[in-house]
Amino acid sequence: MRLLRWTVVAVLVVLAAVLVAAALDGLSWRSAFGRGDARLVSRPAAAQWRASPLLPGDPARALLDLGDDLALRRAVRAFLVAEAAPRGFDNGVTQTRVRSGAEIVLSDLAAHGSAGQASQAGNLLGVLVAKAGRVTGGVTADDRARAAFEAAIRRDPSNLDAKYNLELLLRRTKATATRQGPGSGSGALGHGRRGAGSGTPGRGY
Repeated sequence: MRLLRWTVVAVLVVLAAVLVAAALDGLSWRSAFGRGDARLVSRPAAAQWRASPLLPGDPARALLDLGDDLALRRAVRAFLVAEAAPRGFDNGVTQTRVRSGAEIVLSDLAAHGSAGQASQAGNLLGVLVAKAGRVTGGVTADDRARAAFEAAIRRDPSNLDAKYNLELLLRRTKATATRQGPGSGSGALGHGRRGAGSGTPGRGY
C-alpha cells in the first residue's frame, strides 16, 4: 500500500514538472516571436523565430499550433529581403535569385497555408511579381500578379490589401495595356498593416 502511494506521488510530481516545462516552453515561444518580430522590422534578413524548449520534441509548438504563424513570418521575411535586394554589380543576377526564392516561399504558403495566411502570402506574391515585371513561361507579370491577387481574395474575401492591389493592377493594365515592368503602376505606394508581427506589408506596389 505504501509503495502504491509513493508511486502515485511520483507520477503526480512528474506530471507537474511536465506541465511547468510546457508552460515555460510556451513563454519561450512568446519571447521568440517578440524578438523575431522586432528584428523583422529593423533588419528583416536577420529575423529568426527560435525558442529553447525544455521538453523533447517541443510539444508546446504543436499544442499552440504555431506552424502557420511561423510560416507566415518566414514568408514575410523573404518578401522584405527580396524587396530590399539591390540590382548590384552583377546586372541583377543576385536580385533575380533572391526574388525567385521569395516567390517560391510565398507560393508554397499560398498553396498550403490556412486561409488567412495563404491569402496574405498570395497578396505579397502578387506585389512581388508585379514589381519584378518578368515574363515567366510566356505569362506576363501582370497576368501572374492578377492570378495571385484573385486567389488571395478567394481564400480570404476580407483581405482588403489584395482587393486594393487587384483594383490597382486592373486600372494600370487598362490604362497601359502594352506597358510592362516595375515602376509603371499608378496610385500611391503604401503598406498594409495586418498579419505577422507588427504587420504584414502588402498594399500598393
